[in-house]
Amino acid sequence: MKVIGFSGSPRKDANTDRLVNQVLAGAKAAGGDTKLFRLDDLNIRGCTSCYYCRTHDTCSVQDDMQALYKELHSADAVVIGSPVYMGQVSGQTKIFMDRLLPLFNADFSTRLKKRPSLVLAFTQGQPDTGLFMPYIENTKQVFAFMGFTPKEILVAGATRAKDDVDKQKDLMAKAKAAGAALVKGSRARAE
Repeated sequence: MKVIGFSGSPRKDANTDRLVNQVLAGAKAAGGDTKLFRLDDLNIRGCTSCYYCRTHDTCSVQDDMQALYKELHSADAVVIGSPVYMGQVSGQTKIFMDRLLPLFNADFSTRLKKRPSLVLAFTQGQPDTGLFMPYIENTKQVFAFMGFTPKEILVAGATRAKDDVDKQKDLMAKAKAAGAALVKGSRARAE
């Protein structure tokens, strides 16, 4: 089973990376093959709104998204993590999301054949983890509309210092369990 993770944080090995990696660690411990992509390390340009993808299976912009489309189409499960900036996902994550338009047919039905399971992982400096929940729920619905199967939302509040998420033992245990559940759930569906 293939589980891929995306971290939309510009801070390497900080809270978002750590939370996504914890989900991936749970998936790996359960027997999944895992891989992490740090969006800030990739060359991903914004959508040009050319609509090439309406008549083709990919995007006209030739950058690192081309490889990510292949990864997404072959994934059984996906973990998408982002810090919350100004009440929304980071710019890196938003550009990635905008470039997922090729996952839709012209009639907005999904092109994803596997309908991968999805864990969303958010980190935020704001201690109130419910404050941005309307936006987070909307983001979940957008991914469901794309053809993903949302399974879990993880939100780590009060994460300003690079390793603050590590101090949230209950959340990190929940993240690891969510990763394991991705693999176990996929096996159960296959049987």
